[in-house]
Amino acid sequence: MKQKFLLLFLAITVLLLATGVQGQHEDIPYQPVTNICQTCTCGSSQVNNRTNFNLDCALQKFEHILARWPAEFGSQAIATVASTEIVATFSGNNIKLLQQLPATNASLTFSCRHCGIQDLQSPLFMDVPNVEALYLSWNELSDDALVPDLFRGPFRNTRYEPIGLRDLDLSHNKIARLDRRLFEHTPHLTSLNLAYNKLTPLDEATTAAVASVVTLERLDLSHNGLKSLPAGLFLKLKNLRTLDVSGNEFTGIPASFQQLGNSLVQLNLAENPFPSLKENSFQGLVSLKRLNISGMPSLRSLEKGALRLPALEQLDCSRNSKLERFELADLLESRHLLELDLSRNALSGLVLNITSSGSSNSTNATGNTEPWSRLRRLNIVGNPWNCNCDLFKTLETLGIAHIERETDGTEARCETPYLLAGSPLSNLTAERICKMVIPKKYREVDEEPPRFLRRRYIILTAIIASVVLVIGLVIGFVVVCVRRRLKGSDYGIQPIRYTSVRGSNLSQISQLQPASVASKFKNVHAESSSGVTTGAANA
Repeated sequence: MKQKFLLLFLAITVLLLATGVQGQHEDIPYQPVTNICQTCTCGSSQVNNRTNFNLDCALQKFEHILARWPAEFGSQAIATVASTEIVATFSGNNIKLLQQLPATNASLTFSCRHCGIQDLQSPLFMDVPNVEALYLSWNELSDDALVPDLFRGPFRNTRYEPIGLRDLDLSHNKIARLDRRLFEHTPHLTSLNLAYNKLTPLDEATTAAVASVVTLERLDLSHNGLKSLPAGLFLKLKNLRTLDVSGNEFTGIPASFQQLGNSLVQLNLAENPFPSLKENSFQGLVSLKRLNISGMPSLRSLEKGALRLPALEQLDCSRNSKLERFELADLLESRHLLELDLSRNALSGLVLNITSSGSSNSTNATGNTEPWSRLRRLNIVGNPWNCNCDLFKTLETLGIAHIERETDGTEARCETPYLLAGSPLSNLTAERICKMVIPKKYREVDEEPPRFLRRRYIILTAIIASVVLVIGLVIGFVVVCVRRRLKGSDYGIQPIRYTSVRGSNLSQISQLQPASVASKFKNVHAESSSGVTTGAANA
């Protein structure tokens, strides 16, 4: 009897626990659901026997999400209906804690970007087993918020069921490392975005976490300050097709890329400080179709053999301000090249030596001698092109008709020689350029200095300065001689001599007047002197 009561008690306890686990934690406040479609935007549509529900609660100053789906969605929102999809957006609100998502068995896409999220309630998807996409970028999530229990599904029998998550965006957060068991409940994850975080470097736990997602097809590790990649990171990722490691600190191609040789289709290496790309840099990547090596401020050269990619269809090699040399011969193996972007580099010429690569590469089965007969887009705008015969022969081999203009009408133009400076390349032909004779006065100068620093102007300036100096010296010498001669002649200026007035007058009078007049003048002067003396004495 006691055993029956014990079994009954255990059954009731398990039932209560299961009910409590599956609940929505009603003690935590949620946004009221009543009349929510008057605040948010609710909508539904029917496409190909599939019901789509849309809930847009962006920019509503919410602090919490909803506890349940709107009543307007009906019972289909929570029923087990394989053909039902819910797309919910709460972006732009002030949700510090993202609570457990409302229960539904429908396929769910949930977005909460720019919400200031700092923590996530575990288990977040316990009542949402069919969640397909979760977008939590531009928040404040750190390592502590990402725990393995976060992604566990509902409890069944003796274990937690996995969830159907396929697309996870955690970019633009504060994540420095990942728990090695973080993705143990997401066996269907195909896209993982960890861009703009602080994963520097990838430690052992983070490497183990990423490497455990064997279903991964797209991985974004861009802008994390990475300088290297662990050797075992891609060892089990046999399905990885797209890899983005742009905006990091790589100076060489990681050797671990070779582990993706049979699967990798798209690789983005832009904005890394590569000084050059060495021979066999992409060795083994036989399936690579799209490569981006643009925006590298230190890239100066692509060594011969660096771009031997037989499956390449699209190459973006633009905005490399120091790239002066590009080996087109390496691309001869890329027979299916469709797009080639070489815009805004420092290229002045292109050389394509077809004969050196063999006749099999120069002529295809249809007899077409163009190495890339499928080329549809060629962008070479913004380079200092030297319009010579070799350049136009190469362009005509590529198919000059495919040269692309920018959307604003900008097109590739000649910078040298001066006779053709500013001319659009599309207006010129190899026949015309190869027959053209460049006059000597338009001779090519690699780097023409400013006019005042050119040799002929420096010599001319020195000659003029010497002539002016000599003329100045001659004029000065003549002036000195003239002044000396004038000083010694009658026309010279004599110095002024100063004498006393009395002595001067008496001497002049005595010399000019007769003796009688002089004697009378002396008597008068004597009398006046004596009179003055007498008067003074009488006074």
